Amino acid sequence: MFILPPPKILIIYDIILIYLLEGQSMNIYIDESGTINNQFKNEYFIITLIIPDNSNTLKRSYKRFVSSNLKELKRIDNRQKMFLNGTFHELKGSAFDKPMKQEFINFFARKNNFSLFYIKVDNSRLKDTFCSNTSRVFNYLLKISLDYFIRNNYIPSENHLLQLDERNERTESRFFLEDYLNTELCITGINQGNFEVSYFDSANNSNIQIADVFSNILYSHLKTGNFADELDTLRDNGILKYIFEFPL
Repeated sequence: MFILPPPKILIIYDIILIYLLEGQSMNIYIDESGTINNQFKNEYFIITLIIPDNSNTLKRSYKRFVSSNLKELKRIDNRQKMFLNGTFHELKGSAFDKPMKQEFINFFARKNNFSLFYIKVDNSRLKDTFCSNTSRVFNYLLKISLDYFIRNNYIPSENHLLQLDERNERTESRFFLEDYLNTELCITGINQGNFEVSYFDSANNSNIQIADVFSNILYSHLKTGNFADELDTLRDNGILKYIFEFPL
């Protein structure tokens, strides 16, 4: 019988794993906006993949964005998602107003040191049975989109380190996605490398926070149409590589 180690041991394992693998694998930072549900008015579910040219360079860009916008970030944080007891905690796209989202896009579009991929799910076209297990659906969506990106040379076929927000992941299933991707994409020969998957408290991973904000930007655009020019800028700058739509 396989017994998972305690959560604190898993966190230490993740830290050691990231230290060993970040320089040997393509880092992919992942977060989402919306929910997988065809019963409510949440029409879309968005998954965002951020692939930096250099993870540390993107982290430095994040720090510069936060420091240069700290006062305004605090002012707009009406629901205290980004600041705890007056101290900055993390970026949350859902706490941004329209001007801050525009500033965020313009700031990172100038850096041009990462690639952006979206998975856009139309909830209205999903069947009830498909929505019955959202964790399984999330893993499936990642698998079919990565399959497409690798087959069509958007993402190289090599070792990949996926870093995700832990908030929706149960401890007992944290290794399932890694095994699933390696079975479906590596054993079959689609990817010439391995997948490693680690989950983080997003407050401790700035690049996951960047993925969170970009997720919310597309999610907001689909509801309001407010960010067409900014998304065009990301395309024109070569940052926004592809929006994978599901169902196909």
